[in-house]
Amino acid sequence: MLWVLRHAKTHRDPPAGGDDHDRTLAPRGRRDADALGKRLGDDGDHLGLPEDVMPGLVLCSTAIRAIQTTERALAGLAEPPRVVYLASLYGAGPEEVLEEVSKVDHTVGSVMVVGHNPTFEALVGAVAESPPSSLTGGFATCGLAVFEIPVPEWAEIAPHTAAVLGVFVPPF
Repeated sequence: MLWVLRHAKTHRDPPAGGDDHDRTLAPRGRRDADALGKRLGDDGDHLGLPEDVMPGLVLCSTAIRAIQTTERALAGLAEPPRVVYLASLYGAGPEEVLEEVSKVDHTVGSVMVVGHNPTFEALVGAVAESPPSSLTGGFATCGLAVFEIPVPEWAEIAPHTAAVLGVFVPPF
């Protein structure tokens, strides 16, 4: 499974002395990421998805807002997946994100990527065999799309081949 999570809502401006990379979650973003974390957590309903499809690895942008979203989304798990922070996901295009996913070991059955728009909206459209109709208005902050990937190894991931298992947007 491939999980594509756009970071939650942020403050418009970076903190004093910071840049775009340093922007943090706004109150709404914290609320949405916390709500997602409750649904994904050990006591949650896993968004109605089977528990065995939960991510075994997370690839996360190094932007503060992506890190904060990841931490909050995984907070309800007693044994969260390993998180790998990749500077390459900040500013990456859909092809570069898929390139990072293609490097994942084939023994990892489910991967979550956490990053930014417009890339992640384009990524969802590029991965799906048919674009999800629920994204006609765009990919919301803290939006999550989950796909079934029809290949045995991540190195074989290809555009327009994945079946959409669900698209989830706040409020969760």
